[in-house]
Amino acid sequence: MKHSLSKHGLLIVALGAGIPCALHSAESPLREAPASSLVETNRTVQPTEQIPPAKPGAPVKTKIVYKPPLRGAPAVRIDGGSRGNGVSLICLNVLAPDHTGLVVQEQPSLYWYQSEPAAVPLELTLIVDKKAQPVLQVKLPDAGRAGIQRLKLSDYHVTLSPGIEYEWVVALVVDPESRSKDVVASGYIQRVNPSAGLTARLANAGKAERPSIYAEEGIWYDALDAVSDLVEAQPDNASWRAEQAALLQQAGVTNAAAYVRNLVHGN
Repeated sequence: MKHSLSKHGLLIVALGAGIPCALHSAESPLREAPASSLVETNRTVQPTEQIPPAKPGAPVKTKIVYKPPLRGAPAVRIDGGSRGNGVSLICLNVLAPDHTGLVVQEQPSLYWYQSEPAAVPLELTLIVDKKAQPVLQVKLPDAGRAGIQRLKLSDYHVTLSPGIEYEWVVALVVDPESRSKDVVASGYIQRVNPSAGLTARLANAGKAERPSIYAEEGIWYDALDAVSDLVEAQPDNASWRAEQAALLQQAGVTNAAAYVRNLVHGN
């Protein structure tokens, strides 16, 4: 099992009904990592900066189809949940595929989904295998909001190096004295250099085309970032929310996908 945690610039989309979630025990130790930042804050997390909204009523011309990279990697995402332990029935999911997700940005965002509020601390950690210290560890005083949440690595001056596989972990700390009770979710991210084909396709693409282009090229985190920016810029645009839900569903992040679909239908 693999674990770890990070925070700030969180996009929190609305409260949703609890959705059944696979359970994960945090009893195995966290993997180790490269020296860097430890952040602890008691401040209220502010919404992320929005991209300029598109023209009202502009038609959505993209259909996102995620094509995983042909790397033959095993499933690595861990989904977390709890039946009690002071956090009620909660699903915790990182928005990542069942393999190491790719990214071309140096400082992408990390997203996760929490089905219900929890009056416990939350930690997000970014680590590299075989390193002693986390690249980034962020501690939030509580996880009192539910929905899809976002952390921008740029807010912490963290830059991903190409070709290195990073593990990132989100944990609800139910009992600081007994971390085996943590509700933990984790995934993997690796920065790659953009191919000539991807660069050419992006050269003349607008914001509306970028999610589809990244998804078709197997670049998960940039596809999610691009469509989430559009959702944030136009929160009442049901078409973009539907595209976001479709992308999440294709990667197997079904709880978060169902949550977004409920928002589309006004539930």
